[in-house]
Amino acid sequence: MGKKITICFDGTNNHPKDAEQEREWFGLGRIEDSSITNIVKLHLLLGGNMLNKAQNERQHGLYYSGVGTYGNHLQRLFNVVFAPENLDVGRILNRARKDLSEIWQDGDSVYLFGFSRGAALARRFAAILHQKGLHGVKAIPAIRFLAVFDTVASLGLPNLDDDEKPVSDVVFENNTVAAGVQEALHLVALDENRIAFQPTLMNKDQRVTEIWFPGSHGDVGGGFFHDGLSDIALDFVLREIKKRNLGLESIAPKDIDYANLRNAGEPCAVEPDDITLKPSPVGIMHPKDRWFPVARATLASRWVRVNKNDEISEEYPVLHHSVVDRMHMDRNYRPPNMLATLHFLYGEDGTLSSHKGLGDHLTTGA
Repeated sequence: MGKKITICFDGTNNHPKDAEQEREWFGLGRIEDSSITNIVKLHLLLGGNMLNKAQNERQHGLYYSGVGTYGNHLQRLFNVVFAPENLDVGRILNRARKDLSEIWQDGDSVYLFGFSRGAALARRFAAILHQKGLHGVKAIPAIRFLAVFDTVASLGLPNLDDDEKPVSDVVFENNTVAAGVQEALHLVALDENRIAFQPTLMNKDQRVTEIWFPGSHGDVGGGFFHDGLSDIALDFVLREIKKRNLGLESIAPKDIDYANLRNAGEPCAVEPDDITLKPSPVGIMHPKDRWFPVARATLASRWVRVNKNDEISEEYPVLHHSVVDRMHMDRNYRPPNMLATLHFLYGEDGTLSSHKGLGDHLTTGA
């Protein structure tokens, strides 16, 4: 039996160094609410390290930090703002293909993970593998599983904040998952309100499971110190890995070799508390607030829907039960984009129940 190869693509500006807690206002203000993403957590929980070395003969993890984390300061800034194809994006995809070519053997299985623009990279990488294969390898690698957090691959209205750089160079021929992918899972942020951060949904087919979770973009993919909501999403992915019998080995947070974590030769600031999951439906939510005239032009609720063949489908979108859990625990939480939206609710036991809108949950308690 071949080995399992996991490949993790992080989001724009995201890097393991995000575990370092810094103070705002040149070190004089409050501690920033920032941390590592679910992609770093997942990579480490699956036994990976920051040197992309094999953890054992059965499993090998590869991790790539996000666009905007390569080169010197000016190069990083240029890549984040403009994301030219021949710089960060091309560099990441080419490096991943090269690394995979060097370790892949016949019979191996590939597992892809990503967040935000890294999710778009993971989906594009799957298409590249199916279309071009690997360097010097005739066989096409089998992509056993693709799991991504809130894919954002296009730019609506411009945003110039450091945390708002989804750029349209990561594109697809269409939004259909590559033919070589056996199973796909997409976790989408229900409460993200930036128009520039429209989700790149997957075209529905029998391989695809797409579920909406409470919170903003980073509340699903991670990147905040207060990560109760994003831990719900990561916990769901880890449970799905076991439920689907994918054969991936995971380790407990306490068993990660933190002392020997290195990134570019430097110690990594990741600690057990950064990795230990504490899912909470009432965890702090991180919506974008703006001055009214700007908000009106740049903020709007997402349209909760299902896409099929690149068109809006009449199929019901699926909400994770944590959305309703939060509604019951927080009377102020009533997602406006779900008030009258027909949907399925994904229950704690994995069953689906149909509902006509939020009112169903408020009157029935389910």
